[in-house]
Amino acid sequence: MITDLSPLLHKTTPLVRSDELQLQKGSWVKFSQFWPTDTKTGWASGNTFVVSQDNILVDYPVSVNIADQDYAILDLTNQTNPIVPGVPHPTAAQMGTLQMYPTNQCVLYQISVGMKRGKYFVQLQIPRGTVPIYQLGSSAITPNITDPVYRYLGAKYPKDSPVDSPTWFLYSILNAPQIVLLVFMDGGDTEASGVLYGKATIDFKVNKTTLSQITLGSMAVINIPVPSKTQVNIPSGQVAVVTGGPGGDTSLINNSNQQTVRLAAGQSSVVSSGWIVNTASGSAVLTTMDDVRKWRTIQERALYIPYYTELTGS
Repeated sequence: MITDLSPLLHKTTPLVRSDELQLQKGSWVKFSQFWPTDTKTGWASGNTFVVSQDNILVDYPVSVNIADQDYAILDLTNQTNPIVPGVPHPTAAQMGTLQMYPTNQCVLYQISVGMKRGKYFVQLQIPRGTVPIYQLGSSAITPNITDPVYRYLGAKYPKDSPVDSPTWFLYSILNAPQIVLLVFMDGGDTEASGVLYGKATIDFKVNKTTLSQITLGSMAVINIPVPSKTQVNIPSGQVAVVTGGPGGDTSLINNSNQQTVRLAAGQSSVVSSGWIVNTASGSAVLTTMDDVRKWRTIQERALYIPYYTELTGS
């Protein structure tokens, strides 16, 4: 759900500009297997996609006036009342949500966070009300926006992702957990009714992308069905990508010397002609070595989108 500098996409240049970190048509995306497999986000969990249509980039600048030594809450979700443009929000309680989540499956929003200069910093919570994401892992020392010492731990400042060249990206999909920015004003410069205020301006750019799932099977010649115990000879010039089934009943047998290799559940192997696949609950894809190499390249170069629990260690 977060990257501080996207890995290489399907193309780049030696001098990488911030706009080249944006996903675009043809870019590959891989969701972590730790995304929940329920009906809400299961379509994404562990799967690989390609951006299949031209992306749409929407500028979304947000400015808030915050009392010195106070903070505002920027909730990126669609869950409650939307923010009202032009209405001042001096306290955290008055902020609505920013509506930066897609409303359909197979749509990914890549949100760059560009911060204008100011005397403020940002803590990131996923979901709202939890310990901020950027932490050390020690229960004795954790970021806390209300603590005068630990509010600075893991904080992001405008210099970390400046408005002209943002390098901090957040990712949202339908029904993803809440992404919340706690914006703390650490030095007001405008007085109103005896209270010092400061302005924090964050220029969000929402990169709307449409995804199409890709699998090795979608590039392969044949998907070998395994509804019951199946033996398949690998033809000359082709290979099989075999994954062990949950029953531990998947084995590979060498035709020439009858050597047998058993695959544990989830374990994968690539075998060529001269081998027999024997499985009741595993899966096998008959393909070519060129497609296997292409698939491995996609897996290595796809933008990896972790689930927030991977980032916190919880």
